[in-house]
Amino acid sequence: MNERVTRAPHGWGFLRNRLALVGGLCLALLPAACTSPGAIAPSTIPVPGKYVALGGIETASSCGAMILVVPVKHPKPLADLIDELIKEKGGDALIEVSSQSSFFTALVYTQSCIEVRGKVVKFAR
Repeated sequence: MNERVTRAPHGWGFLRNRLALVGGLCLALLPAACTSPGAIAPSTIPVPGKYVALGGIETASSCGAMILVVPVKHPKPLADLIDELIKEKGGDALIEVSSQSSFFTALVYTQSCIEVRGKVVKFAR
């Protein structure tokens, strides 16, 4: 009577397949991104009366980054982004203002961004 004893597969092929499966699951589950709306306002300062729009909707954004929990780069504050948009066009204020923030993470890297949109206007004097 020849009885054959079967054993669990423990060769290199089995190990390689398990590692590939675990690695693939980790890669599929780790990257994550999220975007959320921010503040919405009719204008950045009270509009005194008549104004002239200096173009269409303008956009400015800034991103920061971290590796593990160590900040590598900080995003600019929202107020600085608004000021840059206004100065770039030579205006007085931003109207129809909206903002959003986004967040992305993968393994040990994290990136956070902020974006502001609006029309630059010049007040009539």
